[in-house]
Amino acid sequence: MNRRSTYASTGVVPPEGGIPAEARLRILATTDLHMQIVGHDYVGDRSVGHHGLAGIATLIRTARAEAAEQGAACILLDNGDLLQGNALGDQLAQMPVTHTHPLVACVNHLHYDGLGLGNHDLDHGLPYLRAVAGALDMPLISTNLHLTEPGPLRRWAVVSCLLPAVAGHPSSRLRVGLVSVLPGRTAIWNREVLENEAEIICPLESLRSAALTLRAEGADLTVLLAHMGIAHEGEITTEEDICTLAKIDGIDAVITGHTHLRFPGEDHGPREGVDTQAGTLSGRPAAMPGFGGSDLAVLDLALERDAQGRWTVSGHQSHLRDNSTKTLADPTVLSAARVSHIGVRRHLEEVVGHTDIALHNYFALAMPTPIDALSARAQAEVIRQGVAGTADSKLPILAATAAHTAGGRGGPGHFLHIPPGAVQRRHIAGLLPYQNAVWALRLTGADLRRRLEKAAEVFAPLGSTPGPLLDPCRPPFHCDTIFGVTYAIDPCRPRGRRITALSWQGAPVRPDQKFLLATNQFRAAGGGGFDRAAKDDVALRSPLSLSDALIAALATLQACPWADAPPWRFDAAGRRRFSIPRPRPCPSCKTSPICRPPREG
Repeated sequence: MNRRSTYASTGVVPPEGGIPAEARLRILATTDLHMQIVGHDYVGDRSVGHHGLAGIATLIRTARAEAAEQGAACILLDNGDLLQGNALGDQLAQMPVTHTHPLVACVNHLHYDGLGLGNHDLDHGLPYLRAVAGALDMPLISTNLHLTEPGPLRRWAVVSCLLPAVAGHPSSRLRVGLVSVLPGRTAIWNREVLENEAEIICPLESLRSAALTLRAEGADLTVLLAHMGIAHEGEITTEEDICTLAKIDGIDAVITGHTHLRFPGEDHGPREGVDTQAGTLSGRPAAMPGFGGSDLAVLDLALERDAQGRWTVSGHQSHLRDNSTKTLADPTVLSAARVSHIGVRRHLEEVVGHTDIALHNYFALAMPTPIDALSARAQAEVIRQGVAGTADSKLPILAATAAHTAGGRGGPGHFLHIPPGAVQRRHIAGLLPYQNAVWALRLTGADLRRRLEKAAEVFAPLGSTPGPLLDPCRPPFHCDTIFGVTYAIDPCRPRGRRITALSWQGAPVRPDQKFLLATNQFRAAGGGGFDRAAKDDVALRSPLSLSDALIAALATLQACPWADAPPWRFDAAGRRRFSIPRPRPCPSCKTSPICRPPREG
């Protein structure tokens, strides 16, 4: 890889004499840890297959030792979504933040040099975020988040690292600028948190300005922490395309994330500006280290210093280091989280209800599931009680539930199953991967149809030839099932015209017909690409949490108000327009495909 930075001089004073003409910088990075400190699945009460941040700590220690042996400077960064993601994070967000806060203690112990902000870091509110930032020993940065009261949060930062003495040259300091951007859609996803307190600015314009500012402040190099994924061609606007952001004059390396994928490697397909082998985005060295502590990114940069004293990147190597079951856990990290970890597990063992049937979300994208029905009933009851005695109480109540923990990028084990019997708090935590309040929206039949069409986009366009039913680019939780009406989905039709036979109480739904939809605040704000509800259309913002609503629903024997018919099915007419070929008989027995030997590889 031979790529030199092309930014113009900004009047930076050349470094003092004695600094070598060549140097090496190792950038270590994590992203999307989601409070996975010890590698524990609190919903399943089992290991996730590695030790989380405790295992990453061992990889960090090894990588730092290698850098020292090779005479390279080294910095450690994180790209956001640290604070939310499991029951441990939810519980800690309700407690005062001190230096013994497990995540704060671990990050400080590992001596991170800088942290970027992820959209989920806003989920527990700005006061909590400011409290965490104030307890950290390193800057917490978000360049395109403009807060009316930023407190200890920073827009950018310059950190200094040691260039070891080499070839007769004394040791010196390398100044690395850090910028960090959130997706613009964070303004939608966290609307309630940010409203009247913060603004999300266009990432492209924010970075252009910040990169120049950092050079003026003496940064030798600039690293972009971009909490956004590597999109397919045409999938995202230019202002938020990571390849466009990487091209910005002054950006020397990129750490990306948000989509929980890995880069370099095979997780991303071919695209202009993306080199999945060399690990570059628009020619800039880049990496995306998975999620939940699955990987540590290692970016090794070869640097050259010109006659004016400016450092440029002359070459690089980018790779990920797997945090496997064989990776030893750092005892200090485990110790920092031990008390909270034990406390959360005990709290989640509490029995909060009972179910006579198995509750699961298997095949959630093929049919409504028992978990869908329970969630819909719980939300509808909250809204029914909340609007009692108002004009909205006369509207038919519908309820929308998303296909959470339904496979997808979480893998084949990413499903929830609650056997008949006692229901524990950990089961409720599994039902609610995100903290969301129950809202009621007024909508028309036309609004309803648009929502259903948006939900049906998780299905891939099917033509005359067989193909996969699900679109791998659409996460399962973008699919809502709406109870209270019946409808069919025809995946053979073009997107936007797939909903057929939409009816309420056996009669076709009219475009002007009025309903009350029980949903969550994320969907109401436009999360998942759904229509953002206007303020006048919000009939109720319930103070009751969805977890409390689910526990209340489990405590009653009330039947689901829509138990007489499943909400949706696949359109039979659509199914007739395509067919799946019958398997050929086994070449050995000539009768059954079952005993056919598996394909090699």
